[in-house]
Amino acid sequence: MYREACTRWCSRWKPIGVFGWPRGRRSGDTGRVRFVVLFVALATAMTAQDREERRAAYPQTFALTELARSAPPEFAARGLLHLLEADAIPTREWQLEIAKEALTLAGAARHPVGKKLAPGIVALDSQAMLWNVAYGQGLDSLTLRLRAIEQLRRLDPAAAKKAFSELPRPALSQAACKDPLLEDASRWYRVAASVEADPLPMIQSIQTHGELAPAIDLIFQRRNTPEELDTLAGAIGQKLRELPANDRPFTAALYETPRKLQHLYKVRPTAALAEGWRAWMQAGLEATACEESRKPGSQEQARRDAWELFNRTFEQPLNADLMKPAGTAEETKLGSFAQTESTQRQTKLFQELLFGNKGRGLSAAEKDTPEWREQMQKYIQSIEGRTRGGDESDIEFFYRQSQLWAGVLMAEPAGPTRERALQQYIAFLLMNAPHIDPLIWFSQVESMAELTRSLHGNEFGKTLQALHLTGHPVLQLYAALEAAYPTRPTAKAN
Repeated sequence: MYREACTRWCSRWKPIGVFGWPRGRRSGDTGRVRFVVLFVALATAMTAQDREERRAAYPQTFALTELARSAPPEFAARGLLHLLEADAIPTREWQLEIAKEALTLAGAARHPVGKKLAPGIVALDSQAMLWNVAYGQGLDSLTLRLRAIEQLRRLDPAAAKKAFSELPRPALSQAACKDPLLEDASRWYRVAASVEADPLPMIQSIQTHGELAPAIDLIFQRRNTPEELDTLAGAIGQKLRELPANDRPFTAALYETPRKLQHLYKVRPTAALAEGWRAWMQAGLEATACEESRKPGSQEQARRDAWELFNRTFEQPLNADLMKPAGTAEETKLGSFAQTESTQRQTKLFQELLFGNKGRGLSAAEKDTPEWREQMQKYIQSIEGRTRGGDESDIEFFYRQSQLWAGVLMAEPAGPTRERALQQYIAFLLMNAPHIDPLIWFSQVESMAELTRSLHGNEFGKTLQALHLTGHPVLQLYAALEAAYPTRPTAKAN
């Protein structure tokens, strides 16, 4: 079944070069073509003799590197980095080549910067939750590039420092109250510290409130003279005055930044830093408050804690009126999934399959009854017959169906029924590969595989084999890497 789905997928897959981006599915094809030309030049730098020697001496490793190159850029980079981090590449020269190749591949990833939920945002059963998980895989260009530079630093610190200096400055957008996720460039600052980058230009180029805390950390991760500390503290103070007063990123920054500002001020109590901190707090608290800042919860508490910390640090306190939320709140757009009678019935049926009426997980013996098997068939048929509702987005339908199939794999004991469900789930994943964002699509692939690994460890090998047999480059790469160099132990209990 999944072979047929792969055939349908491949018929719509019109690759650009070796990476397989469907035409019309993304912008910037000209840039991708330039990237392919660059990559081909990089790849051909290795002589035919080198290739054949490596193929003969290290056949498995060589095959895995070749398989990685068949995948789209972010997955290719991820695969090569997986091999480096697993210490699978045997020689330093080859490791350097792979690290540089991963760095180049990462530059063509579809998503430029990762994101994460703003602190205090609850986003269960929503698109915001899905995107938070999807970005957490680290498949954005910045994260992959920084991982490659970290590998370069291990092998050639000078090359890593040069590569970091040539890395484009992450372009970060200004979030509003409607945005539940914020762009995250904190790793950029951590890698900057590891390659001993100059913190001053990085501080001067800060674009968002979320960069303040990692920038202050960067200051203390190197030895500075008192004069240098004064300059850096002044640059932080200047940036505090310049940042736009948007409540969503400002309040998110209040979870860490005030304590770090206080530490910096204790070390170098400059007037520029004190004035900048006061201006930052004043402007941020006067800005239109998001709905989470207006009601009891962690965001409201973060604002109060930051206000109190500032007032304990300085003799001239901030006005208490600043704690009154300003303006009219804009609703946070979580993209919550609709609850219909159909989804509620399926949820209830799934809970009965797992727990029955006993309030605990059913044993294999308790599931080995005609009544339970009939219920399971009813559940599977409800998945097979489900179509996208008028109020469901493509992403919501894809996620719900994925979770329903995962429910079968979770509840069904080992045997033909679970094997058929696995094939149907993989076929569903393949059919959706062309039109679901790759980050969200792959998050469900990993979720399905991890579910099998953790609950049915003895079946994990079958899952990897099924993924490999699809012929899909990303699924084949994932299966091959997890078989050879697993990211985590596999449970043996079934």
